[in-house]
Amino acid sequence: MQRLWRGLYLAWLAFATTSLASPECKVSPYDSAWPSVEEWASLNQSVHGCLLKTSPVASSCYAGDPFNSPHNCSSVKQHWSSAAYHASWPESIDYSMFANNSCLPPGADGYSAERGCRVGGLPQYIVNATTENQIANAMAWASRKGIRIVVKGTGHDLSGRSTGAYSLLIWTHNLNHIEHRPTWHIPGTQNSTDVLICGSGNNWGRVYTVAHNHKRTVVGGEDATVGLGGLIQNGGHGLLSSHYGLASDHVLQVTVVTTDGRRLVANYAQNKDLFWAVRGGGGGQYGIVTEFVLRTHPVPSSVVTGGLTFYSCNSLDASEQASFAALADVAALVPELMDTGLTGTITAVTKEKATGFLGLDKPVPGVAVMLNLISFNQTTTSMNTTLHRIRSQIANGREKYLNFTWQEPLAQTYWSFTKPELMASNSAGAVSMMSSRLMGRRELVDIAQADLITYLRQVLISQNPASGGMLLFGLQGGPGSARVPIEQRGSVLPAWRSAYAHVMAYGASINATGDPRDELEKAAAWYEANIENVWRKWAPDTGSYMNEGNAFSRDWKKDFYGDNYDALLAVKRKYDPSESLFVWSGVGSDLWRYDLRSGLLCRVKGP
Repeated sequence: MQRLWRGLYLAWLAFATTSLASPECKVSPYDSAWPSVEEWASLNQSVHGCLLKTSPVASSCYAGDPFNSPHNCSSVKQHWSSAAYHASWPESIDYSMFANNSCLPPGADGYSAERGCRVGGLPQYIVNATTENQIANAMAWASRKGIRIVVKGTGHDLSGRSTGAYSLLIWTHNLNHIEHRPTWHIPGTQNSTDVLICGSGNNWGRVYTVAHNHKRTVVGGEDATVGLGGLIQNGGHGLLSSHYGLASDHVLQVTVVTTDGRRLVANYAQNKDLFWAVRGGGGGQYGIVTEFVLRTHPVPSSVVTGGLTFYSCNSLDASEQASFAALADVAALVPELMDTGLTGTITAVTKEKATGFLGLDKPVPGVAVMLNLISFNQTTTSMNTTLHRIRSQIANGREKYLNFTWQEPLAQTYWSFTKPELMASNSAGAVSMMSSRLMGRRELVDIAQADLITYLRQVLISQNPASGGMLLFGLQGGPGSARVPIEQRGSVLPAWRSAYAHVMAYGASINATGDPRDELEKAAAWYEANIENVWRKWAPDTGSYMNEGNAFSRDWKKDFYGDNYDALLAVKRKYDPSESLFVWSGVGSDLWRYDLRSGLLCRVKGP
């Protein structure tokens, strides 16, 4: 009998031990170490009442409103595709699959009645912070408790980095101050410059508006609803990048709260390793940036736009081949065009996508290409000359195979072209997933045309053959990135300095109502087998832009961080020793596994 009781005691002890917070996993509500109601109340008191228990906005669309959403279901459904609304809802993000489609309104991408409404992959609690002290207290408390920390500015992240199950979310949207200083002293130098001092909770629309009011502008994102924090810390390209470089190149100082609750100012004179890391080495990883000091620039006197579209004019094989050869010619012209001061996009689509983009009633063979160019401080005459030259070059010997349409050059003021429209961004949905590559002169010009055509054909595919592929060339590198002084470059992927185009490929088929973990894994496998391998052959020494890249690529360390990875890992360990901050494809993330289905974030066991 004594042996029996001893055995029962040992069994109970084993159960009790496993039910405590395992050092191998971040704490979840299923662990006995999860904070009690009283402990959460104590945290709320320490942050002056700004702690929110997650109440999914779409809860009002379910019987009994199980989480007491303060929002009407009709309003939630009406605005579900709006990025501005997701930014204003505490727990919400633009792409719900990364939160395990946990509580969606009927009719939304990914909605399934069987899934119901639950907190699931959303954070458990939210700190609706208005001060840095609140953030510091909350982060130090969560780190001591072994709770995962995530940060949300606007929730726009395309790879779901601003959410996480069983986490404490730090919501920075109230940190929205903006101050203009025309002669701000740059620490560590004898120089002063014109800056905006911006709280990290701002979106680019607000920042551009304040800059415009002072007859200045800044380098930032083109979507007005995008927040400063995620864009800048991952590099950040925008309309002016081809002239001035990336957004991270123009950060002169940051204020960061670390996971142990310290408030640090980082610049060229102090905490220089942290300053280097947050300028391009990944957002939500080293601490939470609460303030940026951004260099401003003169406003261009004018913006001139113009465009050219071409596609096969018949079903002959020669017409199909001519369209791809013409695309290769346009791609090879990118460095030359950008060196003359042009920026813009080149969109290439096939099959059903081409039909949709062109507004045709039947498919066209080959590839349809839309070239949209932008110039600053130039004339419509100059743009017209450029477009005619491009058409002449790509039409040479192909006139009978291609149709051409023309977008007449248009001149306007910089503000009329860039004036923010916060409600215009309606691309939020279940999932966003793509693959991308930075392309320089070696990949676009110093390559045989036959090889360039082969690579273009190989990446212009889709998992559903009928739907067709899509490539988007963003002309965001070039002279601007190349001429940024070395000391300003931060930790952003070095390949940006020789890149001209940021090329994005779309093609995976994702069942929005399927199991999110399974669907993401299948899409990642498809990209790995069909797109990533092409990039590695075509551009083996470049990389990808992490804000618009494949977070599940097997080579994410090289693709997103390059030779900076080991140094960034050292910074991560120094400023986040508790490893409280985790994002997919983040520095040190390979040491952890986040199971989207169970919500558990657990350390990867060694061999």
